[in-house]
Amino acid sequence: MIHIEVSASVYPTEDPEKVSRAISRMFEGIEINISEVSGVSEISEVFETSEVSETAGPAGSGQGTGPVFRLTGEGGIELLNTLHRIFREESIIDSVRKKAFNKGLSMDGRSVRFLLDKQVAFVGFASFPPEEKPLDSIEVHITAGSFPEMERLSEWLLPLTEDGKPIIEVGMDYVEGV
Repeated sequence: MIHIEVSASVYPTEDPEKVSRAISRMFEGIEINISEVSGVSEISEVFETSEVSETAGPAGSGQGTGPVFRLTGEGGIELLNTLHRIFREESIIDSVRKKAFNKGLSMDGRSVRFLLDKQVAFVGFASFPPEEKPLDSIEVHITAGSFPEMERLSEWLLPLTEDGKPIIEVGMDYVEGV
């Protein structure tokens, strides 16, 4: 069974609603939870009293300042539907396979970790930072029940292509062997 975990730290210079929106745009239907990182006693107040301007993106400079809290969410393969669509619309299947999946695949081949840029996700596109930039990133961890299941996930999410177009498309039910 495929399990997806998504998280992003929210820094004092960021608008929590915008970080939440960035996650929701990439993982439609995700239920976002808030977890405390440092001395914020009422996390709900952060959402209500955010003073970041509406024109600012979801990430600010915040250097030298730690996160206030983390937004997290988890679910099944259905959370990947938006990324599945975006990869095809942007014709980035091959680059995602090389930059994110091959680079972030675990030694046992059952999980993969990668980062998505928060600011780019906020506007509805997918971008993978060339190096770890925790301030600007949404962290994604995908776990499969077995190596063959992870291979099937890759065939569904990032199939082989010719001229940037998938050669064969398989359905989501193929991944979990349904």
